[in-house]
Amino acid sequence: MKKLISLVFASTLASSLACAENFTQSNVDLAQAIIDAAVEAHGGDALLEELQTLTISNKTINYSVDQSRGTEPPWDETNASGIDSIDIGRSIFVSSAENNGGGFESRNGTIINGDESFQIDYRAGTVARIAEPDFASASGPFVRVTPALLIRTLNDRSANAYYLGDTELDGELYDVVGFSMTVGPAISMYFDKETHLLHRSERVFPGFGLVEYEFNDYKSEAGIPFNQNFVLLLNGERNLERANVSMKINAPLDKLLVADSKLATIPEVRPDPLSRQEVADGVWLIGGNGTYAMFVDMGDYIFAAGGTGGGADRLDSIREVTGDKPIRFGMMTHHHFDHVLGVTDYEEEGATIITATAHERIVRRAANDAEGVSLKLVDDRMTLETDKRRVEIIDIGPTAHTEHLLVAYLPEEGILFEADHFSLPQEGPIPPAVESTRTFAKALGRLDLDVRVLLSAHSSKAGSMADLQAALEAEIYQASR
Repeated sequence: MKKLISLVFASTLASSLACAENFTQSNVDLAQAIIDAAVEAHGGDALLEELQTLTISNKTINYSVDQSRGTEPPWDETNASGIDSIDIGRSIFVSSAENNGGGFESRNGTIINGDESFQIDYRAGTVARIAEPDFASASGPFVRVTPALLIRTLNDRSANAYYLGDTELDGELYDVVGFSMTVGPAISMYFDKETHLLHRSERVFPGFGLVEYEFNDYKSEAGIPFNQNFVLLLNGERNLERANVSMKINAPLDKLLVADSKLATIPEVRPDPLSRQEVADGVWLIGGNGTYAMFVDMGDYIFAAGGTGGGADRLDSIREVTGDKPIRFGMMTHHHFDHVLGVTDYEEEGATIITATAHERIVRRAANDAEGVSLKLVDDRMTLETDKRRVEIIDIGPTAHTEHLLVAYLPEEGILFEADHFSLPQEGPIPPAVESTRTFAKALGRLDLDVRVLLSAHSSKAGSMADLQAALEAEIYQASR
């Protein structure tokens, strides 16, 4: 797709700017004029203000760009269905979604309703109160893919909007306005110059790249145009296609705010701040917000396993207990983009990045210096050994989640660190195993490793082989919603 962003405003707008005494004020005025036209095109002030509750059910195909079992297209597909409901005036958001793909199966629900907010796992049959519910963060993804809600939000926050210029996409002309929601990166919104409908928006995420949203096939409901289809692109590649199946406008949500009484109540979900725990002498699990890395004192240097985000804080934490020992090696478990974010952190330390040979291209792409980054490639296994300790790095793939998966195994301590295949929940019982867990367990059995402690890139809790067996034997809770 060829895109040309004008270096000057459209001719009529440019002339008004040229005559303006204040560039900033003129920009604000132009942005407001475009917003006013967009509000009118999307139903007008009155109808948008009357839009208090909205429920949309959808069916989605997710193309797992850089998240598939392999490293090249065609990407794996995940099929999903879900329902999102919002009550704007009462700051209520309710969602449920069912996914199947990538070695995972999930059926989860969220209720954001002040002090009566809950997280639900329908497969495990559990419900947990949310200690610190955040309506803006929870509802933001739904708002960003629903033009009527996004236009209403833009109108409410027009004071921080700005005009970016005009652009041509596939022969169509658009005015572009940028603004920021209460959370997340700024959004650029593309309005058709003729219809003033929103057809595209964009955001840039550090470490991930450009995320583009496309809105298609508008149909009027209660006087408000709603897109029937939505496409998300990640760095230019189609990542998600969603079709809106049904819609309810201004219907009460009260029945959605009560969790099934048959669900087992578990302790509340709390924020997960950065933490460091020593799981064995000289072996630490450090992380927070659902992502963790393992650090091992090898004597005269530190070995690190895990490449999720937040590396800088973790490196600061490990230095508090190991001093100035260098990070000599940083192991990437696999090629998925959220598991190579740490490449640059280790690279800046001067560490050698350990990765599966098949993932070399992905790791180099994630580095600041693709050619200069120091790599150690693993085809099957390698060993790091000092007078203090031995670490075995083993490719246990293929699994249902990835064709190659590096784990770090400490045979003397019986500790194994892995990513994405088995992790204990923050609270509550061990959930039923998914296919990635089952294939992970088979790989461990095939290798006949003496594993006593399981550490995960996505859990603060150390597990055991008995925990893994409990997951394999757990029955899926059958709940109707």
